[in-house]
Amino acid sequence: MRALINKFFAQLGVWGWTALVLIPFFFIMLFGTKDTSDIYGRPLNLVYKPQWSNFSSAWNVGGVNGAIGHWFINTGILVTTALFVSLVIAVPAAYFTIFLPPKANRRVMVTVLSGTVVPTILLVIPYFKAYNQYHMLNKPIFAGLAYGVLAIPTTFLLMNRFFLDFPREVLEAGLLDGLSNSKIFRKLVLPLSVGQIVSVGILTLIWAWGDSQIAIVLLQSQESQPISVGMLSFAADFTTNLGATFAGLTMAAIPPVILYIILSKYVTKGIALGGITK
Repeated sequence: MRALINKFFAQLGVWGWTALVLIPFFFIMLFGTKDTSDIYGRPLNLVYKPQWSNFSSAWNVGGVNGAIGHWFINTGILVTTALFVSLVIAVPAAYFTIFLPPKANRRVMVTVLSGTVVPTILLVIPYFKAYNQYHMLNKPIFAGLAYGVLAIPTTFLLMNRFFLDFPREVLEAGLLDGLSNSKIFRKLVLPLSVGQIVSVGILTLIWAWGDSQIAIVLLQSQESQPISVGMLSFAADFTTNLGATFAGLTMAAIPPVILYIILSKYVTKGIALGGITK
């Protein structure tokens, strides 16, 4: 009986947290189909005539046909680069660090932890000077490189914690089969770590998708802007049309939500495996 009560409250907490996340998104979509007078006068009214023209107005922000679509492409390049850099560097490093001697391991962990406490805003000027000197400004792929480097410490720490609890039986079985450490990592560890890697990757994706502190400095031209920076122009273009603003926010939020839904099964597997290995 007690187990059922605990399970009920656990599920209640999950549904409550889900509601807290989805309710704001619901209102953003709702306001995206209303005109400004309805948003101010009857914001919670569910019976109204939808203003679908808000989405076309948002799509053509600044008088540029398909500007949001172009921002999506830039964001895709930026996020893909960030994910590639952070995962390719941090995941192998997190795995092989667990085999270091304790003293060397502590030094690595202290170095990585120091990278997580540096505020991003302090890196804006150094990044700008370096990118300007090497003619890397206004190129989404190079901006993605910056985001990937900044995501390495967090990715490393999360994956390192996972690998510390990885079943040693699997590693020992690989050694008995005559596999080298690198082959054990590629053929045994990586396939069993897909869920955890996807979970960590989603954190990087959401951060790189929505952050504008670095992007607004490295990607200044409209042709190179990601969605996070491009959406800032809505404040100037739609001061009297809040419906179009919310329509743009809806379009900007839909892709990461869809990606999360598609990849959620891998996240579940990662959580399940993490629970088994502890």
